[in-house]
Amino acid sequence: MNIVKYIFWLVAFLMGVIAAYVVPEETMSTGAKFIFVGAWGAVLGFVFYTVCKRQIESIENDFNEALNRPQPKVPQFVSVRPQEEKKPDLPPGAIPAAQAFKQPVPPSIKKLDAAALKVGFPLESWNAFKLAVIRNRPFTEVIDTMQKLLPELFPDASGVLYMYGGVQTELSQIFRFGPNVISDETVTPAECASFNTGDIVVTDYSSPELSSGCTHLHHRPKGIAICAPIEGLEEHFGILTVQTDKLPEYETKEYWQAKVSIISAAFGLYVANQDLNIRFEQHSIRDVLTGLFNRRYMEESLNREITAAVRHKSPIGIAMLYPDAIPAVQKAQGRHAVEQLFWELGQRLPSYIRGEDIPCRYSDDVFCVIMPGADLQITRNRAERIRNEISQLQIAYGEGILATTLSMGVAVMPTHANDVGSLIYTAEASLQMAMQAGGNRVVLADALVR
Repeated sequence: MNIVKYIFWLVAFLMGVIAAYVVPEETMSTGAKFIFVGAWGAVLGFVFYTVCKRQIESIENDFNEALNRPQPKVPQFVSVRPQEEKKPDLPPGAIPAAQAFKQPVPPSIKKLDAAALKVGFPLESWNAFKLAVIRNRPFTEVIDTMQKLLPELFPDASGVLYMYGGVQTELSQIFRFGPNVISDETVTPAECASFNTGDIVVTDYSSPELSSGCTHLHHRPKGIAICAPIEGLEEHFGILTVQTDKLPEYETKEYWQAKVSIISAAFGLYVANQDLNIRFEQHSIRDVLTGLFNRRYMEESLNREITAAVRHKSPIGIAMLYPDAIPAVQKAQGRHAVEQLFWELGQRLPSYIRGEDIPCRYSDDVFCVIMPGADLQITRNRAERIRNEISQLQIAYGEGILATTLSMGVAVMPTHANDVGSLIYTAEASLQMAMQAGGNRVVLADALVR
């Protein structure tokens, strides 16, 4: 309601202002107009204030009347005493439940509880293994903690941890524990049922219904054997096998299966994480196709090696190479054949250089080799060896053969350059001269000066 009155007051005030404005100055001077507008606003303000005050007083009176109005009586609730519970009828000799817990525990139950308490859990060894896994410690450290944990977790049992080696068709023994040899040092994945099922497999050799199991356990096919796959992120890394002639008293087969499951799951996730870290590091510095170091790593390495060369006053050589057959292979067999040729070069190039040399893929079609400590003569000899080895290479591809010669440019610091930029530039320029001269040759940066 107040807002409506305010709008009304505002409209009335504006009308007074407009009226003062339209009156000619001959009738009312400018000063008189200001006085009229001020007086008009004051009158309207007093009227607005009076009306609002009366409305507020009316609201306060209504509120006071509501407070003084008599309140209705609230009903009082009376508590009712519950009826006494009726005791159930018990057969003769029966003991009420409340008194049953007060009876002495029979000796047989006491003996069972005492024996059950002896079934402990190796918390110290488990914590060491758990922390090593959570903190992503090195593989050897995790294996050491695992070797200590398993004999304590599975007393009087024997076991083996298998993992893949260089190939995916053979599992190698990482370590074994326990008093007995239960399997060979190397097995194939197909010999373990857990690999085929992708889940834990429990083999009870005492069961007459045993129809299948893990054939790699032929050294000791007795008792109970539990095999669990070491998996993580949908990849298979190995197998954990535990075998015991007889389960400890008060421990069940299901309890041992749960323990094997916990260990294999934790270790599988750890190995998967390690594998991801290795792949990330390799992809960040390696060329995906050839496996050689990429351009970014090449530049970082060259900066690092040149800094060391300047500090020790030693030379550093660089050779850039281009496969001459790329245009012909591209035209005759397609880009996939060119990529196959690049992959073959990436696999063979490291075998033609020293261990401290750094082979890289410089660009799409150009490779380079950084040779720390190599002067001009050594760098030239190694470049000639690479060119000669590659020129004799015959690669089977479909029904044809992939073969190529190399154009190579060689530059050495400090003979041809004094910094990274000039060293790369002179090597590239030398490579261009070798390509323009017909290929299948090594051109030294000396030719640039001539």
